[in-house]
Amino acid sequence: MDFSNASIDKLIVHQVGNKQKDEGVYLSHNPQSVEPELENKLLHYFLKPFQLESDLHRFSHSSNLSFNEVYMYTKSIFENNDFARSAERIASHLYEASTHPKIMMGELLIVHFKDIKFDEDFRDAIGIYKVEKKDMFFKVLKNNDSLTLSTDEGINASKIEKGCFIINDDADDGYHIYNIDIHQKVTDYWVNKFLSISPIENDSFKTKQFMNMCKGFVDEVVTPNYEKSEQVDFGNSCIDFFEKNENFSQKDFFDEMTSSENMQEDFRSYRDKYADESSISFDDDFGISRDDVKKYKNSFRASITLDENIQIKFLNNTVQEGRNYEKGYDEESGQFYYKFFFEDEY
Repeated sequence: MDFSNASIDKLIVHQVGNKQKDEGVYLSHNPQSVEPELENKLLHYFLKPFQLESDLHRFSHSSNLSFNEVYMYTKSIFENNDFARSAERIASHLYEASTHPKIMMGELLIVHFKDIKFDEDFRDAIGIYKVEKKDMFFKVLKNNDSLTLSTDEGINASKIEKGCFIINDDADDGYHIYNIDIHQKVTDYWVNKFLSISPIENDSFKTKQFMNMCKGFVDEVVTPNYEKSEQVDFGNSCIDFFEKNENFSQKDFFDEMTSSENMQEDFRSYRDKYADESSISFDDDFGISRDDVKKYKNSFRASITLDENIQIKFLNNTVQEGRNYEKGYDEESGQFYYKFFFEDEY
């Protein structure tokens, strides 16, 4: 996406409480005016997080898309220019979804953007943001011939906790949506009850899901049950496989990852368990997303921690036990050791 020509067409702010606590909804009936200086700062706040997002979603419903409330209200804004009334309905719908006792009262900011470049076309878009936590800041006040400090609370302009960005395209398929929810594991009401969105299972999604599963396998199975060298080899081999191949083949992956039959069997069992618990089906073949492999590479970068004061890091995927290093035991000192082989010292 390209935001260089983006502008704010309309902005409205509502306040939404916790329904279980009967906190109610405070609705603004008219959009606010946005001066140029404020617009520039708001564009940075609203749009910057989505420059880094790559997970595309779309609105969904178990029976018919027309029963998805936020989809229908968004569609009304795009097609009927019904911004104020639809924004009120979005706020009321969020209140109905806010029943978990940990959900906090907060401001709901709804924005209509113009001139967002997506897939080489300029489109309008809707941003929906929920601000629950305020930050304390100091204000400097002039009082006669003195300066004094006071405190106030406000929205942190450097981060968004919950927000979705809905692009005006493919209405019949539920639009393309980017979503941010940094507390998603404990507040899935935003994704499931309020927005009701599901990921678009493209190559990027499939690459990330499989690599997430591999990382979980290393942390939960390999680390506690196998030698440290086997953990290093598996992580390195996994990244190497994704970097050198254009397409993923599950058969090739199993053939290349490890010669250990026990680890292969453990991996298959973990993959099936992971798929059941996360309701994800892993395809046998898909295109590998290069950008996502780069993002995940560091999470697989292995290290060996020795006692409390030595850590050995492996900075690429070519280091393997037997070729670059050996592990042994010295009977005289009663300690383990690693022996490394190298050609040049940098």
